[in-house]
Amino acid sequence: MKKIALLLLAAFALNSCSTDDSQPEVHYELIPITRCQMPYRMTSGETYELRMIYRMPTTCHSYKGIYFEGEGDTKTVAIQTVVYQRSDCQTIDYTSSAQPVPEPQISNYEFKATAPPGSVYTFKIWTGKNEQGEDTYYDVTVPVED
Repeated sequence: MKKIALLLLAAFALNSCSTDDSQPEVHYELIPITRCQMPYRMTSGETYELRMIYRMPTTCHSYKGIYFEGEGDTKTVAIQTVVYQRSDCQTIDYTSSAQPVPEPQISNYEFKATAPPGSVYTFKIWTGKNEQGEDTYYDVTVPVED
C-alpha cells in the first residue's frame, strides 16, 4: 500500500512539473488615454465616475484595467492592457476608410473625493511618450468644495 501511495505521489509530482507551453506568452503595457470626461468640481466625501476613452493599438492588445496611482492630491491615470505575443497581430488603423474603423473604447473608474474642501485634485492623464521617450501628460485640475 505504501509503495502504491509513493508511486502515485511521484507520478503526480512529475506531472505537475510539466513544461506544457500551450499558455500564450503575454506582457503588460500602458496605452494612452485619448480623451477623458470628469466633473469640473468635486465635493469632499462624494463618489464620481471618471470616463476614460482610448484606442487599442493592435489586435493583440486586450483591456486589463485602469492604472490609477498617486500620492496626496495628484493622481496618474492610464489604461492597462495585456499584450498577447502572437505572430498574427495587426496594427489597428483608425484613419482608414478602406475598412470599418473600430469605435474608441470607454472605461469608467469610480473615484471617491477624500481631499478636504478648498484643495485641488490634479489628474495626470497619460497621453504617451514623446520623441525622447519621456512620458507626456494632460493635467486636469478639479477643485474640491464643501
